[in-house]
Order: sequence, then structure tokens, then C-alpha cells
Amino acid sequence: MNRFIGMIVGLLCAASLGGAYAQDTFSLQIIHSSDNESAFQDPNSLEPRILNYGAIYSGLLELAPDGNSLHITAGDHTLPGPFYQAASAVEGLGAPGLADIAIYNAMNLTANGLGNHEFDGGINDFARMLNAAEYPFIAANLDFSDVELAEGVPAIEIGTDGGSVTENAGKVVRSAYVEVGGERIGLIGRAPADFFNVINEPSETIPGLDFYGGRNAEDNQPLVSAVDQVLEQVDLLTEQGINKIILVDHAQDFTGDPLSARDLRGIDIAITAGSTGFMAQPEADGPFNLLRDGDSAATDYPTVRFDGEGTLFLVVNSDQLYRYIGHLIVDFDAAGRIVRVDPRSGPIATTQEAVDALSTVVGSALRAPAGVQDTFAALQATEQIQQAFDVVATTDSPLNGERADVRSRETNLGRLAADSTLWYARQQFPDAGVDIALKNGGGIRANITGPNIIRLSVESALAFDNQIAVVEVDAGELIATMENAVSRVPARDGRFPQLAGVFLEYDASREGVSDQASLTTPSRVRTLQVTRADGSVDVVVENFEPQGDMARTFVIATNGFLLTGGDGYQSLLAASEARGSVQTEIGEQQVLIEYFRDELGGQVLLSEPLENPRIVRLDEASAE
Repeated sequence: MNRFIGMIVGLLCAASLGGAYAQDTFSLQIIHSSDNESAFQDPNSLEPRILNYGAIYSGLLELAPDGNSLHITAGDHTLPGPFYQAASAVEGLGAPGLADIAIYNAMNLTANGLGNHEFDGGINDFARMLNAAEYPFIAANLDFSDVELAEGVPAIEIGTDGGSVTENAGKVVRSAYVEVGGERIGLIGRAPADFFNVINEPSETIPGLDFYGGRNAEDNQPLVSAVDQVLEQVDLLTEQGINKIILVDHAQDFTGDPLSARDLRGIDIAITAGSTGFMAQPEADGPFNLLRDGDSAATDYPTVRFDGEGTLFLVVNSDQLYRYIGHLIVDFDAAGRIVRVDPRSGPIATTQEAVDALSTVVGSALRAPAGVQDTFAALQATEQIQQAFDVVATTDSPLNGERADVRSRETNLGRLAADSTLWYARQQFPDAGVDIALKNGGGIRANITGPNIIRLSVESALAFDNQIAVVEVDAGELIATMENAVSRVPARDGRFPQLAGVFLEYDASREGVSDQASLTTPSRVRTLQVTRADGSVDVVVENFEPQGDMARTFVIATNGFLLTGGDGYQSLLAASEARGSVQTEIGEQQVLIEYFRDELGGQVLLSEPLENPRIVRLDEASAE
């Protein structure tokens, strides 16, 4: 943070907690989180994150000025992992994802700004979750008017834009307001511009859903910018006399349609989500800004910006997977301008240490609300979760599935995921001559720390459990595949590759080329070598020039999501449509477990940094 912005934050936080303010000053607490993805329990330490989250939530309510508090999530409520699925076996829930909704209901969630993972289970799962929610789902850019649902699934109700969160509970809406302490607070959501690239087969998974204004058929990006759509909702809210507005923006690491502060007006606070790295103040004060061991913030909390009219604009976020809970307390003047940030603002780790520290502050032992405790206990009692604690292998080193790492470089867990894919595909399709395996970094969701590897840690790391798909590509399609894989570096995008059977050198200082079906002229790819199934080495690109017959083919094993063009892999979709493909019956979770057991003898011996990396970024030194 530069010195000028640092001075502003210092001035905003400088007043004492009991300082005197004009009588018309309004104080508001915002408890927030995002990207929690059904990660109720740490898959390695078994820390009950959701119980600690709930306990800290309960304690923070005790600190709300005059009781003025909001609880907001900024998308990716759910992800179809073990806890998401286990809700189907819980009496009173009976469908995937409904445990998540029950837990948020128990914590009086004000609203959720839509991300993309809420839709991974399909539009029917989403409709059931929405129907059970006691709060609205908000996105200014998603059009639900033509959605197609299966028979018997509750309808997706479209709420009243600019209406109250109470009347819009259980509905999708572009904006809403909540009344707290006699004041109305406006809320506007935005789903990511890459929404339709990170949903598996959107035409089948979420039929009829679209952006307002449609999307480009070539790359699925919105045809109409969300900036104007958000500003339209700002006008709708301000016309009602609302002068305090919060934007809930699921922006992703790569944002094709950024909602920059300078392009906006009338918004006071942005709660952002979907990105790597989180915010915190430099020093902890008891539980406030207390981080987990080894964690560090990417930037300051809050980050200060100025909008297009020169008005103060605060940006906050929190880390993912129920690891932290965000906490912002601000004071507004009568005109709705922020005049102070409470120095207690910042993230709080969802650890027992933080629960104990906050208990000391509020003067009583803190526990999660009863509804949170009961739902979590019911999930743990299901057969699926009980079996998830079985040990499937051991590892002598932690296996790195950190979001920031698997989306920017090769890691040991990424290599194991790719190696297991290649190993299994060759066994299942011995006559296919499988040469290559490609895993997308966005498909790896968690670390496996060991030393015991339990089924839950594998299920959490490969939460989507995609089937392995095998397809034949020609040289041009392979070049397009690898160009797409590295096209968004340095953004930590989910398409970044983890590879087997390939040596890849690329230069991220050159133009990134994505979403292409075939390429004969490489851009970022300097070197591409394939070790064939027969052990021979085939040079496809050397010194940024294609080599050999462009009509020759290679067989690649990947996952079913990429084969449908997900994450911009149009080359794999084109190859599948042209030549067909085959898929395994089991998913990638069981593939990795069988690889650990049958190929590695139940013992993983792969530490970091990796020797002889398969993926090399040539401009890395200059980038640093």
C-alpha cells in the first residue's frame, strides 16, 4: 500500500473506539466470507472449521455497534465434495448442498453474491438450494428467465430488484436492500465474467441460464459489461434514498470485465471473492487480524480506492474454505460517506486459538449456533463421511494443492494427479497409445499434508471427481491446448496445466492466446516436447516454431470438464467432436487412490521443489 493510501487508512482508524461523533453518524458491522465451498472440516488436521467459524460469528455479533450487523457471503457457497453430497443422506435435508444452506440460515445470512461453484451440481441442485435459503442470491449480470428445470424441482423465483432481502429471500435478484438500525443498506452482486467457462457443459448443466445481454459464442464472455448493469442497480437503490451501498463481486483471479473503482460511483464498499490472496492489517490485536501460522496477507484490509467521482471506496475480502471470517466496522456520515474504519477490522482465523481469544474479549465461552452444530453432527454421522476417514496411503512430504501454486507452477500434488491420470488411462485403454496427461490447476482444491492420507483428503483435493477422458489431437490442436494452458499467466487462472508426458517452456511476457481450436503459430510456447507412449521424444515446438508434420496426432488423457471446452480448452472440444473420445467409469479420486496403492505401493515419496520440472516459465526471473 503506498504512503498516501496508508495515511488515509491511518486517519480513518485513528479515532478511539469510544470517540465522540456527530449524532447522525451511523456505525455498521459487516461479517463476511467467500469461496467456502462446503469445506466444513480440514481434510488433513480434521479441524472443525465450520464450528469455529460459527463460534467467531457469534462472538462478533456481541461487538456490533448498536446491534447493527450484516452477514454476507460473496459466492461459491458450495462445491460438490463429500459434505455437499452427504446432505442427501441427512433426514430433513435429503438433497446435495442443503446442509450448506441450513448452516447459513442458522447464522442469519443477509445475502449471497453469486459465484460459479453454486452451479457445479447443476441447475436442479441450485434450485433446491435457493428454495431452502432464507436469504437472496444476488447477481446483476445473470439472467434466469429462461432456465430449464427437471419436473418436480422447485421453480427459481426471480425477485424484485431493489426490494428488501426479506421479500427476496429464496429468490435470485440483481440488487436488494437490508434495513438495520433504521438505515437501509443497498446490496448489488456480480457473478464472474468467466462464469460459463468454469461450469461443466453449461448447455446441459445449467440450460437456459445466460448473462443479461448474452455472451460471445467464441469465448463465452459477456457481450454487455457488468459495469453498466451494476450502475443501473446503483441508480435504482439511490432513487429510493439509499446512500450506503455494498457491491458483492465474485471477480475471480482473471477478470475479463473488471469492476474498477474508477468506473463506478455510488458504492461505498466492495466485498470481493474468487481471487488468490487475502487482506489483513499488519499487526494482530488479540483475535483481530489474527492469522493462521504461516499465512501472510497479500495486501492491507481494507484496501482504499477512489471511485469515478473521487469518493472513498473500500475493498475487502477474506481467505477461502472457512479458514477465515472477515470483519469490517465502519462509520458513515449523514450523506452516506465513510468517515471511520474501526481498528478491529480485519480477518480472524477460524482456529481454536482465535475462538478462545475472542471469548476473552466478549467475556463468555463462544460456540457455534445450535443449528450449525446439529447440521455438522448429522453430516459426520453419515456413512459417506465416516468412510472418508479411512487411510489410503502415506506420504513423507506434504502434497501441495495450494490455489496460488497449482495455478501458477507445477507442484508435487499436481504431478501426482497428472501421473495417475496417464497411468490409469494407459491401463484402461491399452490400445489407444496414450501419450500425455493434462490436469487443470483449478481442478485441484486442497493440500494433502499427511503423513497419513485419508480418503477425505483425496476427495477434498480432487473435489469435482471428474471422469478421465481420452481424445486424439493433431499437432495444431496440441499447440492450441498448451497455449491456452499458459495464456493467463501471471493471473492465477484455473486453466494452468499440470502435465505428464510433456516438457513445456513458455514465456509469459509474450501475448497470451486462449480459447482457440487449433494453432500453427505458437505465441508463448517456446518448447513443447512429448514423450510418446513408446518412449520416443517428439518435438512439437522449438524456439517458438512448430516442428514436423502438423497432421500427426497425439493421444491425451484429461478430464471430462476440459473435453467439453471448459477453462477455454476449445481445442479439446474440437478434437472430441472430430474424432470422438472415451471416458473412464470411475472418477479421478478413485484413480489417484488406486495409483497410490497399486503403482506406489501405498507410499508417496515426492517432495518439493520438484526435480527436473516439466513446466518452465522462461520470464520468471524478470517477473519477480
